[in-house]
Amino acid sequence: MRRFPARVPARLLGLIGALALAGASLGACSSAEDPGGSGAAGGCDTLEHLGTFDDTVVTVSSALSDSEAERFEASLATFEECTGIDVVHTGSSSMETELLEGTTGSASVAGQEEGQELPDLAIVPQPGLVAELAEAGVLVALPDQVNANIEIGWNRQWAQIGTYDGTAYAAPLMASVKSFIWYSPVAFAESGYEVPRSWADLEALTEQVVEDHPDGVVTPWCLGLADGESTGWTMTDWLEDTMLATQGPGPYDTWASHQSALDDPSAVRALTAVDDLVLADGHVDGGRQAAAARSVEEAGSALLEGRCLMLHASSSFETMLPEGTMVTDADGDSPVAYSTPRDTEDVGSTGDAGSAEVPSQVPSPAASPTASSASTTVRTGAAVSAFLTPSADRSAAPVLVGSDYLVALAQGEAQAALMDYLTSAHWAQERASLGGVATAHQGVDASQIPSDVAQRATTLLQSRETTVRMDASDSMPAVVGAGALWTDLTRWTTGELSPKEALSSAEKSWPREG
Repeated sequence: MRRFPARVPARLLGLIGALALAGASLGACSSAEDPGGSGAAGGCDTLEHLGTFDDTVVTVSSALSDSEAERFEASLATFEECTGIDVVHTGSSSMETELLEGTTGSASVAGQEEGQELPDLAIVPQPGLVAELAEAGVLVALPDQVNANIEIGWNRQWAQIGTYDGTAYAAPLMASVKSFIWYSPVAFAESGYEVPRSWADLEALTEQVVEDHPDGVVTPWCLGLADGESTGWTMTDWLEDTMLATQGPGPYDTWASHQSALDDPSAVRALTAVDDLVLADGHVDGGRQAAAARSVEEAGSALLEGRCLMLHASSSFETMLPEGTMVTDADGDSPVAYSTPRDTEDVGSTGDAGSAEVPSQVPSPAASPTASSASTTVRTGAAVSAFLTPSADRSAAPVLVGSDYLVALAQGEAQAALMDYLTSAHWAQERASLGGVATAHQGVDASQIPSDVAQRATTLLQSRETTVRMDASDSMPAVVGAGALWTDLTRWTTGELSPKEALSSAEKSWPREG
């Protein structure tokens, strides 16, 4: 696996650990029908249908970087060995812009080497970008075998997202559940707090933490917005998840499809609820200005240090946790510890994406290497878990979901072979077992995923009983969902704009026909 130099996005930086469940490994070249069972005995026989190629390169572009890129590349080691295809992966924080600028007739992708053409394949994080690329005529329709894999592996709603004007252009890959609130079970237990079962419980818990720590050294909420050009995306997740939890899918669907304006009263109510819950005086670590200047990784460190007790983030947040953090279940059991991945220029060539220890138990709070010595902070045991954002009526709230999609900008047998593999149960299991992602693929055994949070996220995504809603901002025109909305919600976070003013400002950026 060769990799072009990556321009590292801020939100993927930090002390990232590579997860692998100790003692558990996937067999090389196992089949889609038995993703973990054939082992080395099967050799490459189970991938014979993909064919073999000589001196063939397939280029893949994505926004993945650092440990996430290493895991993706490691997941392709078997494919490369068995097919002879050299997959060249380029990670770029500006991939979306580069792909769109590449559709305007320029000879090369902006920011890459002169003369370098658009990639063969791309992994895009926003369905909205798929639609823009399809409308520009740059995408190739999915091969029949890939469509067959999608039909077998995913529920219909996932396939529909990748369809534009009746043609399937994008295949679902990795996913994350964004309706999680991260916390330390140790900190909750020592403080006498229980996981809230309703939105009212969450509000009451927030007020209780403030009452228990009148000096403000410990606050209910951790928050970080800073992420370079992407600053503000964490607040779109907060807005959307709160609307789903407090109002249900009906108002959300109307708002997400822009049948109602961005500053519709339903959205203003949701954002006001976030304001009251998270940004009121004494509710967030460091106050509003500090939260806007802090990164998500720094907010995670504050959680582990016991300066704040809850942090809203997706299931993939575990890849941003400080080194040595353990992800556990709600009882503090089944810990998976992170370690910094070894320094390597080509992890994918060896298939080694790092390692993780599975301790027999979580260390006692007193032994926590991240617990502050200050008497007023809360001990965390260097361990975290996550609970789902509770609904207003204690029912199972819809879960907010983000997903990556595979698209083709070139066609050929080698490209089709790689797409076939990436949409197979074998690859989904291989990638999920490396940690940091969840998947909706029905062929994945969730019990083989390292952390309890990622296991639960995958189980939710696989269940037909789960009400799933895609991240609305990801489907909006990029100028809105990845631009004005981020900017205006950041201004709201700092107190410059009210909820109504922020959403009205974002609404003005929506492209108007004619």
